[in-house]
Amino acid sequence: MRWFIVALFSMIFSYSSIALANNTAESTTDTKGTLSKAGDHFMSLLLKGNTELAYKDLISTVGGDVERLNQQASDVSSFMVKVREQLGEPISYDLITTDSIKEHFFKQKYLLKFENAAIVWEVNYYQPKNDWKLVDVTYNTDIDALFDD
Repeated sequence: MRWFIVALFSMIFSYSSIALANNTAESTTDTKGTLSKAGDHFMSLLLKGNTELAYKDLISTVGGDVERLNQQASDVSSFMVKVREQLGEPISYDLITTDSIKEHFFKQKYLLKFENAAIVWEVNYYQPKNDWKLVDVTYNTDIDALFDD
C-alpha cells in the first residue's frame, strides 16, 4: 500500500509538472503573439503617417515608461515628417526578424520601405516579472547590418 501511495503521488507530481510546462509554453506563445500584433499595428500606423498614434497605441497595449516614450514619439514624428518630405510616402513594411533572450527580452526588426530607400525599425520589449514592457523603439538606415558576414 505504501508503494502504491508513493507511486500515485509521483504520477500526480509528474503530470502537474508537465501541465505547468505546457501552460508556460502556451502562455509564452500567446504573449509573443500579442507583441507581434502590437508591433505590426505600430508599423501599419507608421506607414500611414500616424507616428504619434502608433506610439500611443503601442504604449497602451504593452506599457512602459510613458513620459519618455511619449517624448520619443514626438521627436520621431518630427523626424518622419522630414523623411516623407525627402523620400515621399513609404510603400510598405516588412517584419525582417524576431529574436528573444529566454523570457526576458523580445525584439522585432522591421523594414519600412520607400521607393529609393529603407529604414530599419527595432521594437524592444523587456519582461521584468510577469508583464512585458516596451523598452524602446529605434530606427536606422544601416542596411548592411542586416546581412550576416
